[in-house]
Amino acid sequence: MTSRFPDERRREVLAATRDLVAERGYSSTTVEAVAAATRTSKATLYRQWGDKAALVVEAVSAGSPLAIDRIDTGSLAGDLAAVVDQLAARARVDVPIVLGLAGAGQRDPALPAALSSRLLPQVEALRALVVRAVARGELPADPPAARHLPYLLAGAVVAPTLLDGPSAVADAGYLRSVCDDVLLPALGVRP
Repeated sequence: MTSRFPDERRREVLAATRDLVAERGYSSTTVEAVAAATRTSKATLYRQWGDKAALVVEAVSAGSPLAIDRIDTGSLAGDLAAVVDQLAARARVDVPIVLGLAGAGQRDPALPAALSSRLLPQVEALRALVVRAVARGELPADPPAARHLPYLLAGAVVAPTLLDGPSAVADAGYLRSVCDDVLLPALGVRP
């Protein structure tokens, strides 16, 4: 019989995991290190999360929860501005972790699957923003650029760090300009 893992302990394990990944990177973070940092048995961690990839992805997600599904400002421009504000608020901490996870995903096949399952609701929430904009008459039905929106946003968030170095972080002003100059026109919104 498995006992329930208390919420407070869960938060403690997730915070410690996130800290270890930020400090060491995904590859050097081990379930053993998380167990030692939180005085939890490895068996308990494996019972709760199944594998390292699931634990790390939940820890990273819990540390930077996006709430795209709660955004509805009444306009696509307002909705996208709210999305990029959320992304910018987390970029300084999240981008280095995400870049590390991207590299590690090439070596650990469980990681992309865990990331995909965690990110899919956010992608669906972005699609819902577009569907509402179509229903309001802001966009033509099924704008072709809509299928690229998650990739374009992700690229806008990580590209400054990749191209300009670790100190270059996508801030809200930059991401809003990407929305105004690129995303909205590509979707068919005229200024």
